[in-house]
Amino acid sequence: MKKLFSAVLGIAAMSIPSTASAAGGWTNDVIPTKVEIVRNQGFLIFGAFGNLGSTPCATGDPVWVANTHSEYTELLSSALTAVAGQLKLRIYAHNCATVSWHGTDYNQLTSSGAMYVSR
Repeated sequence: MKKLFSAVLGIAAMSIPSTASAAGGWTNDVIPTKVEIVRNQGFLIFGAFGNLGSTPCATGDPVWVANTHSEYTELLSSALTAVAGQLKLRIYAHNCATVSWHGTDYNQLTSSGAMYVSR
């Protein structure tokens, strides 16, 4: 009975859908080309960042930051400074997130991620 319960529990856990695709890892070090502030949702940083993880996002390269991020203002300021000053960004993105305005998913910088700014 215990083995049957474990098997059923394992199958049930595998059948739970994921809310986001599985990206994950460091982007390329790149000078971003632009920042798009998307309505009241967050912002996208455009550049040749790559498409991370074993299950890449539908759209590679841009990185999404939701306006719910605890350091949203600091990250937006850093991204705008990088574009204006032609500085490189390197970002750790954990997953993919759908941006409804664009209708596709992008690498997402979450509160568990990081951003480096360098020359």
